[in-house]
Amino acid sequence: SEHFPQYDARQIAESRCKREGAALVLASATPSILSFARMERGDLTLLEMRSRVHHRPLPQVSVVDMREELRLGNKGVFSGELQSKLDDCIRAGRQAMLFINRRGYAQFVNCRACGEAIRCPNCDVSMTYHEVDRSLHCHWCGHITPMPETCPSCGSAYIRTCGAGTQRVEQEVKKRWPHVGVIRMDVDTTGDKNAYMRLLSSFRAREAQVLVGTQMIAKGLDFPQVTLVGAVLADTSLNMPDYRAPERTFQLLTQVAGRAGRAQHPGQGVIQTYMPQHYAIRAAAAQDYRAFYHMEFDRRKRDLYPPFTMMARLLCTAGEMEIAQAVSRELLDKLQAFVRETPSLKRRVLFMRQDEAPLSHLRGYYRAQVLVKLLEHPDSRAAVEFMQALASEAWPCDVLLEINPASMA
Repeated sequence: SEHFPQYDARQIAESRCKREGAALVLASATPSILSFARMERGDLTLLEMRSRVHHRPLPQVSVVDMREELRLGNKGVFSGELQSKLDDCIRAGRQAMLFINRRGYAQFVNCRACGEAIRCPNCDVSMTYHEVDRSLHCHWCGHITPMPETCPSCGSAYIRTCGAGTQRVEQEVKKRWPHVGVIRMDVDTTGDKNAYMRLLSSFRAREAQVLVGTQMIAKGLDFPQVTLVGAVLADTSLNMPDYRAPERTFQLLTQVAGRAGRAQHPGQGVIQTYMPQHYAIRAAAAQDYRAFYHMEFDRRKRDLYPPFTMMARLLCTAGEMEIAQAVSRELLDKLQAFVRETPSLKRRVLFMRQDEAPLSHLRGYYRAQVLVKLLEHPDSRAAVEFMQALASEAWPCDVLLEINPASMA
């Protein structure tokens, strides 16, 4: 949970099990890098299931270079290969799942005259176009505004939608295969009570042949008639400004590919990407966890990311940016003085810096941070305890300490 009180359910479960003398089972087809590293260190015991039920084969997954599709003049959301395999799947009476981890119709709207993207007034993010109500939505704070006819910045009429989301994928399926039933699953369609289970039940009853969805369809679903899975845009999570972006991309793609071919009919997967040579994409296509783990582990060791280091930040949130910035600067000054006075920390703190948070304006509040990278070492605990004490002091704005936060936004 990224909301207060913040917690990681795995850490809570582990702490509870230690107190109660219970056994903890962490189960996943794609364990986190930190969990697998703990297993290699001997902190956890590895139990493996080396084959699918009844020894059914894993789906055959291909990678499509969307740059080549553009060179061939294909500007649609489906590559030639995915279109062809969807044709075959639908003709055979089977079911398909199309995954794109972005809801809405278009990722953003910008002006071709001045280049400005239309942004949310409450958040430092571009707004997403939703075709259903022809409005712009902020997926962080929920702000909605009608789609403008002219650019709010320069008045030009040359505004356009860019990128794709679940709504556009759904529309493209209906346009190409008008006789085929389509179900879309994202936050917009599952907000009502029981909507999630109702849509899944409908798909299981084969009332639709194609299921389009975000990451909520990537894991844990078992539909015997699904023989094709398409990752429409695999780069969405890969380009996030987070050191865990390759890990999350690999996990999502591997898990969603695993929805195909779970019964007697063999499965296929298609990963569409503009970065076909990226190791996370290649390992996901091969569904090779260990190959990915070793490449990612080596990268984190080289670049000093967890589990070799600890990322900590003091996040300041205020109604005015000047207050958030002033508090974060004072926090940095106090932390620097503490490190200078604590000889054991001088070799453990790799860097400290104060700046705006990546999302400097969120839900009407301004955010600044002190970001600290420490070596994973017992000596570093003194710095964490000092930051905890700093965060608990009385400040003119909210101050929150985060250790290896789930989101660096």
